[in-house]
Amino acid sequence: MGLPVTPNTTCDIYRGGNAPPAAPDVAGVSCYLEPQYRNLKPIAAGTNYTHVLRVATGVDIRDAYGGAPAADTIYVPDQNGTPFTVIFVARVGRNTAQDHKEVYLSRLAPTWPSSDL
Repeated sequence: MGLPVTPNTTCDIYRGGNAPPAAPDVAGVSCYLEPQYRNLKPIAAGTNYTHVLRVATGVDIRDAYGGAPAADTIYVPDQNGTPFTVIFVARVGRNTAQDHKEVYLSRLAPTWPSSDL
């Protein structure tokens, strides 16, 4: 299924232990990124998020929720952009035309100046 909104950027996904300048584990993912810092809420103790990313259901993006080994890090719009840690991944709208993944992110310190966000 596709996204319920028109993508507004792309991102590169890195698994634990991999980081730029190495090649991303998943490159050039079409996505929709929106800030959520006005509604900042923890998903679990110590896991605040700052942004929500929407991606297609087929995108392999991983969180560390529930004791998984390591969360992915994404870079928007590519490996030279702003980094985010994946906090939680949820599937939304299963079996509907709106089926997609919502990815809760915590922005890491960008390289300034940044016009990526």
